[in-house]
Amino acid sequence: MREGSMQTEMALTERDLLRVQAANPDCRVELRDGKIIVMSPSGLFSEAVGTRLLARLHQFVEEHRLGLVVGSSGGFHLPNGDIVGPDVAFVSRERLRSVPRGFARVAPDLAVEVKSPSNRIPELAEKLAMLRSQGTTVTLLIDPDERTVVFEGAGGQRRVLRDEDTIELSSLLPGWSMRVSELWPESL
Repeated sequence: MREGSMQTEMALTERDLLRVQAANPDCRVELRDGKIIVMSPSGLFSEAVGTRLLARLHQFVEEHRLGLVVGSSGGFHLPNGDIVGPDVAFVSRERLRSVPRGFARVAPDLAVEVKSPSNRIPELAEKLAMLRSQGTTVTLLIDPDERTVVFEGAGGQRRVLRDEDTIELSSLLPGWSMRVSELWPESL
């Protein structure tokens, strides 16, 4: 630091996040560790993967009145002050009695990240680990390039699932399942 200059760092707030989002409506933004993270839109293939999972989860959750399933625009204000929007999230009706107009002030029960061309697996894994530390029970990290799903659950349970495997969320959504191979869009 040069003599006579002063450098100040300040943590940004929810209000700052909303301002950045308003100025960048085509981008997703999150607040992590007091810093605003601006993310480009995901690729079409990655979005299709997330949408396929979201649709299947939503149908089951609605049919059984279990809670709420949202996509990446559904933000969660976590106990540590971070505000994040996983690509797909589920929160049970026991933990979220009504749907707020703004960010839900609870960690989702399930958080899913789908790797897009602009993402890096270590960054996504770090985000999901942070979510688990804030109360998320189960996370899924989907890598369309490798055609894998990394399942991490309570008690450090970790499994790498491939096309021939089935995603089951028995601790959260008993009776729901989806084959990994069903995540990948076929040619139109």
